[in-house]
Amino acid sequence: MKQQLAASAVLLLTALALWTACTKPTPFGSELLNDELADYDYTDTITVWCTIEREDSVSTSDQGSTAGSFLCGELDDPVFGKSSSEIFSLLQLDYPDPGFDTTKQEFDSIVLYLRYAPSNVYGDTMQAQNLRVYRLDQTLDNDSEYFSNSSLPATTEIGRLDGFLPKPNKADSLIVTSTKAPYIRVPLNDDFGKELFRLDSVSLSDDSTFYRIVRGLKIVSSTGTSPGAMLAFNLNDEAFSRVRIYYHIKDDTTKAVKAFDFFFAGANKFVHFNHDYNGTPVGQQIGQKADDFVYVQGMEGLRVKVEFPYIDQLDNIAVNKAQLVLTRALVPNDNVNLTAGKQLVLTEQRTDTANAYFVFTSDVSYSLGPAFNQGYGRFGGNPEFENVNGTLVERYRMTMTQRLQDMVDDSSGDLKKRTVYINVTPQSRVAQRSIVYGPKNAMFPAKLELKYTRVR
Repeated sequence: MKQQLAASAVLLLTALALWTACTKPTPFGSELLNDELADYDYTDTITVWCTIEREDSVSTSDQGSTAGSFLCGELDDPVFGKSSSEIFSLLQLDYPDPGFDTTKQEFDSIVLYLRYAPSNVYGDTMQAQNLRVYRLDQTLDNDSEYFSNSSLPATTEIGRLDGFLPKPNKADSLIVTSTKAPYIRVPLNDDFGKELFRLDSVSLSDDSTFYRIVRGLKIVSSTGTSPGAMLAFNLNDEAFSRVRIYYHIKDDTTKAVKAFDFFFAGANKFVHFNHDYNGTPVGQQIGQKADDFVYVQGMEGLRVKVEFPYIDQLDNIAVNKAQLVLTRALVPNDNVNLTAGKQLVLTEQRTDTANAYFVFTSDVSYSLGPAFNQGYGRFGGNPEFENVNGTLVERYRMTMTQRLQDMVDDSSGDLKKRTVYINVTPQSRVAQRSIVYGPKNAMFPAKLELKYTRVR
C-alpha cells in the first residue's frame, strides 16, 4: 500500500510539474498588469506549424475605378525568383463625340501620361526601365471580371519609352500648373492617334462601339537586370493618367494647340501576374512545413498557412490577449532594395457551394471597423523594432485574440478550424515580400504569445 501511495504521489508531482512548465509566466503583457500579475497565466510555447503555399488567382479587375495602384514591371529576386506584372485597360472618352473634323482640323501627336503610385513602387529605381505600350488584339470586356492569371493577346506596339530612370517621388505639373504629382510621359505612334482622330461621330458617341474599335491597351516594363523594379501607376487619377490627342485648326495662323483626352478611369482594367520560383530557396519550400524561414509575398505570390494543432487542449480558458509574433530574418545574398512588406494580415478560409475563398479574421475586421476604414492599428501586422535581450530586431505582431478563443472553444477536431493564413495586403496591389524566422528557428522562433485566465 505504501508503495502504491508513493507511486501516486510521484505521478501527481509529475503532472503538476508539467502543468507548471506549460503555463510558465513570460514577460508578454506583464507591463499591462502591474500588481495583478497573479491573476493571469502566460505561455509562448504553443505548437505552431507553418506551411508555404502559392496564392490562388485573385481578382484584379477594377470595374468601379477604385484601385489606387496597378503594378507594371519585372523583378529578379535572389530569394523569391522572377515575377512580372502587366497592365490591361480600356480607354474611356472624356465626353461623347468631341467633334473631330479632318477637313478643318489637323492631328499633331498623341501621348500617354501615367501617374505614379509612389508608395507601391518596389525594387531598384536606379536601374533604367524600358516601357512598352501595345494595342490589344481582342476587346477587353468592360463587364467581365478578370483575374491575376487572365491575359489578352497584344501584338501591335503603339508606343515606347526606353532607358528612363523611374522618379516616382518627383512631382511636376501637367494640365493645371498649381497641381503637381509624379508621372511619366510616353509618346504613342501617330498612326494610332490618327486612327482615333478619324473616327466618326457614331463611334465616338457610344462607349460599347468605341471599346470594340479601340479594344484596349497593354502596358509592360522591364530592365533585363537584377533585381529590376515593379513600377506602380494610379490609372484612376484623372488629373494625370490619360491618353491625350493634340491637334490644331488648319486655318488658325496662330497654330493654337487643342487637346482631347481619353481616360482609364471609368473603364475596366486589370493586371496579370507571373511567378517563377524554379531554382530558388523559396521554390524548395513551397508546399513544405517551414521550420527555419517563412516566406510571404504580394501579387499572386505566396501565403503562409499557420496551424495550431493542439490549441483545443487548452480548454476552460478565457483568452485575454493573443498575438502571433514573427521576427524579420536576414538571409544570405538578399538584395537591400527588396524591403520587407509594410502590412501583413491574417485571413481564414471559407467555403460555399461554388468554391473556397478567404476573408479577414475577426480581429482584422474589428480593427478595420464596419466601413473597413479605421486601419490596422488595433490588429498590428506592421514591422516595428524591438529590443530582445540586447538585440534590436524587426517584428510583426498580429492580434488573434478572438480567433484563438474560437479555436480553443471548438471541439470538432477539425484542424482547418485551427488554421489561419498570413498574407501581404493589399494583395494584388503591392509587390512587397517578407522573410521571417520559422517556428523552429534557434534564435527568434515564430510563436504565439498568449495571456489567459482560467475559467473554473
